[in-house]
Amino acid sequence: MKKEKIILKLEKHCTEKIYVRLTRSKGSFEAISTGFILDKSIDFILFQETDEFRILGYQIIPIDTIKHVRYNKNDKTVEKILKGEGLFSDVKIKYKIDLTDWKSIMNGIKNTNLTIISECEHPKLNSFCIGILKQIKRKSILIRYFNAQGVLDKENTKHKFKNITKLSFDDRYANVFSKYLIE
Repeated sequence: MKKEKIILKLEKHCTEKIYVRLTRSKGSFEAISTGFILDKSIDFILFQETDEFRILGYQIIPIDTIKHVRYNKNDKTVEKILKGEGLFSDVKIKYKIDLTDWKSIMNGIKNTNLTIISECEHPKLNSFCIGILKQIKRKSILIRYFNAQGVLDKENTKHKFKNITKLSFDDRYANVFSKYLIE
């Protein structure tokens, strides 16, 4: 799908709060995200993810990783079910995030004090970092990572903005896990 068409569809779906299926890619990586576009800038969208008829957390997705935007009969059916289940009231922006650039995004998220998940889904870089946003630099962030046992690293992990394909926050997994961290 051409970039101009993607931008138009993103704007339409954001304005109309339409359920959408995004195909995202970077290099040889490709993934599907489903949910609602709550806000957008020239370079980013604020996305509220869905899965199996549940409204999940928020994601910041760079627009240049979006290769296709879909809203077809299948998506209309999912949207109808979400409405029928009374879940549309959960589709909303809870946080003010300035989507101008990564630095402004990170400042907004840091103010929430929520655990984040920063991902680079490209197969060669493939990084997943869950933790507390500790510092925002000019071209990167430092995250105090915790592992699958909930043990916090002593050192912060650096993630370069240019490698981030998806940044999640106020996600049930991260919120619950962060209650049980070990120093």
